[in-house]
Amino acid sequence: MSSDRPAQVHAIPAPNGGAGERGPAGADAGGRGAADHPRARYDSLQALRAIAAGAVVFTHLYFHAKQRNFPTLPPEWFHYGYLGVDLFFVLSGWIIVHVHGDDLGVPERAKPYFWRRFARVWPLLALLTTFKLALLLVAPSLAPDARTEPSNLITSYLLLPHPDFPVIAVAWTLRHEILFYALFGLGIWLGRRALIALGALWLVVIVIAQIIPAAPWWLEFLGSSLSLHFLLGCLAGVWLRRSRTAQRTSWLVIGLILLLTLGAAAVHTQFYDTDWYSLGHLPFGIACALLIVALAQREQAGGMRVPRFLIEYGDASYSLYLWHGFVVGGLCWLWTKLPPPVQAWPVTWLVLTFLASVYSSLLLYRLVERPLVRWVQGFARPRT
Repeated sequence: MSSDRPAQVHAIPAPNGGAGERGPAGADAGGRGAADHPRARYDSLQALRAIAAGAVVFTHLYFHAKQRNFPTLPPEWFHYGYLGVDLFFVLSGWIIVHVHGDDLGVPERAKPYFWRRFARVWPLLALLTTFKLALLLVAPSLAPDARTEPSNLITSYLLLPHPDFPVIAVAWTLRHEILFYALFGLGIWLGRRALIALGALWLVVIVIAQIIPAAPWWLEFLGSSLSLHFLLGCLAGVWLRRSRTAQRTSWLVIGLILLLTLGAAAVHTQFYDTDWYSLGHLPFGIACALLIVALAQREQAGGMRVPRFLIEYGDASYSLYLWHGFVVGGLCWLWTKLPPPVQAWPVTWLVLTFLASVYSSLLLYRLVERPLVRWVQGFARPRT
């Protein structure tokens, strides 16, 4: 059985964070609007994006603290924050169906779809990749030599498949996102039936990749079991689109599904470092899809208020996903250079590191990512 797990734990999360719209159906979203759908934007799902991004930060906080021999480490369960990537992938599948479901079979909408995806994912990634390369000129030890090979530099910028991690390690998940976006784009071009056929073929490739021992890297990429989460998110999106009337899911049901999600995450941890690791993601992905449906239905029917700070960090989740590694890695390295009296407060330093990651990412989103995306999107608008 092949494993889609990266070779280095610290490189696991980093979504994609999961790249998507400004929100599940944000201000730049296309497709159905509020007139023929209960809601165009779901604040509860933005909150999930914030939680997923925060979980990824926990993983890297644990990794770097352990790597730098902090006398007091974060709780061991921080290590499993990489499951935030699973949640990001399910959310991405739901987002695309929710926003672009009506575009299927309308070829003239393929170009705007691809440009919107490009504008959301590439500009910030290219900017931070260039920044990372500039840092490597000063401190080459920040990344293995394989990251700076010409082939990897090209694929790091273009998000093409490659056996090594990209310059920004967490961007490995974006390579899977791009594959999913491309397949859905073909569905927009060729129609719904073609998309279903492509999805079925992708599922076959995933099964083959899990069966073949020591599969080649390109097959492990195409057949990553994590890609099942995109399909689960798509199914959740179809479910919600076919619910013509708003349904108020009870808080009891949402609570039970949340417990099921946490339970699935706990079950997954039991498969860690086993041959069943890759398929251990599946129960958690299913639970995440159910949670998305339950929260969206509850919000459709009203009666749900989400803390504003979670919505804001949901909007900034892509910046947090790509940027936090710079802050966590840098501040944990800096701790080793501090005088002993300061090093006597490792827990305080880790808390400050987490807060610095979060707040600096919000600034990056407001000052860089958001205006950059709007600027790039502007090139696709007709000019008079």
